[in-house]
Amino acid sequence: MRFAPVDSAGFLRMSVANLILFEQGVAKVATLAELQSCEAWKRAFQNKCKDHRYYEIVEDTLQGGFQFRYLVLQDDSGEVRAVQPVFFIRQNLFEGVPGKIRSIVDLVRKIFPRFLTMRVLMVGCAAGAGDLGVCDEKDEAWAANALQASLRKYARQNGASLIVLKDFPAKYRSVLETFSSKGYARIPSMPMTCLPLQYKDWDEYFRTLSKATRKDLRRKFRKAERAPKIDMQIVNDIAPYIDEAYPLYLAVHERSPLKFEMLTKNYFRAVGQRMAERARFFVWRQSGKIVAFSFCLVCDDAVYDECIGLDY
Repeated sequence: MRFAPVDSAGFLRMSVANLILFEQGVAKVATLAELQSCEAWKRAFQNKCKDHRYYEIVEDTLQGGFQFRYLVLQDDSGEVRAVQPVFFIRQNLFEGVPGKIRSIVDLVRKIFPRFLTMRVLMVGCAAGAGDLGVCDEKDEAWAANALQASLRKYARQNGASLIVLKDFPAKYRSVLETFSSKGYARIPSMPMTCLPLQYKDWDEYFRTLSKATRKDLRRKFRKAERAPKIDMQIVNDIAPYIDEAYPLYLAVHERSPLKFEMLTKNYFRAVGQRMAERARFFVWRQSGKIVAFSFCLVCDDAVYDECIGLDY
């Protein structure tokens, strides 16, 4: 019986075609299956709310033509210092364009499906903000330089015309400056908002709002009091209610003029079952019927609101 050789990173040695050499080391292109025996994969996002389990859920459950890969970044000594999720997607260049022009493009695509689309290599998370997958936070600058040195070659090898670092928060701006200095352009993404929860109760928070906002909320509260009572439930696992809740997510998703990923029922099930200690689903019912829900991830002292579903 012959055994395939295993390297110091803990997984099967890659063929030369899956290696990208750069000055500081080597990037190994791996699949999720190959990462299961890689100890560094479990350390890569250990201090992030979306740890390695979340990326596994995204690959296992997302649909829509995503091709997921992982760049295992090793230095010259053979130590794995980062594992960076990447993915390929064929991007619609007319996403969000309304009116007659969009209708014409859609008509042409019935004959030529790839008309005005582009194969794109994206770095980060297909369902959420991006993070650098370093095993030690002090290695963020090294990992950024390693990615900058290897991504163009990897994109060319796979026929991608554009490289995008998807939705990386502003905290990475200085670390990712190595990309700006090499011809990459920084483009604002959808803004993220942060609300410090330093209030002891609702009344204290309410007093911090503007007079117009307080007046508007009081009017809405009075209107709500005249309607059937709304009850809220917080659960870690949405699976028992997914058939009723999921159409509410779709209703919000379909109203958006700009779309990227579409989360699936299995995504919501998997998050609740495989990340139960972090998943929180706020479910609102009226007369026993689910009328809204919000999916959040709780990590340390922060609550991250991921998506909502509404009965319009």
